[in-house]
Amino acid sequence: MKSALTLLVVILAVLACGCTAAAPSGTVPSLAATPAATGTPVATAAVSIPDLTGTWTGTMQGYDEDLGFTDYPNLTMKLTVDQQHNRLFSGHLVFLGNGTGSSVDMAGVISRDGTTFTMVEKGSGYTTGTVLGKDEIELTYLYDGEPYSVAVDTLKRV
Repeated sequence: MKSALTLLVVILAVLACGCTAAAPSGTVPSLAATPAATGTPVATAAVSIPDLTGTWTGTMQGYDEDLGFTDYPNLTMKLTVDQQHNRLFSGHLVFLGNGTGSSVDMAGVISRDGTTFTMVEKGSGYTTGTVLGKDEIELTYLYDGEPYSVAVDTLKRV
């Protein structure tokens, strides 16, 4: 009997301490209707996607396992972005030096923030980039093959 009386007191205490605040006016949406619960994307501020199409040229500085630090004095670099579809783009890099040239196909993706991008160069490494302005970008190249190398390139649209 004592335990039944204790249980009744606990139930009455819970009921008495329940919701004491008034319900807010207006309709409160249920959790099931929120974007997170339904999988609906939440709208955020629009980010401008930079237009990278065109031809870019500029200077290069780097470090090569066999050469050490270098400014590549006899080498010219040209990046051509032929196609861009939203954040994706493709084109090629051309390196000219000592009367000869080589071309490398590449493709890339612009990050959600619209200020950085990443490129893959066919068979020759990866590049990250930063949009410095409408007509200026900086590239950071990484190659972990033999011989390994890194480079920083500042390019301007021509």
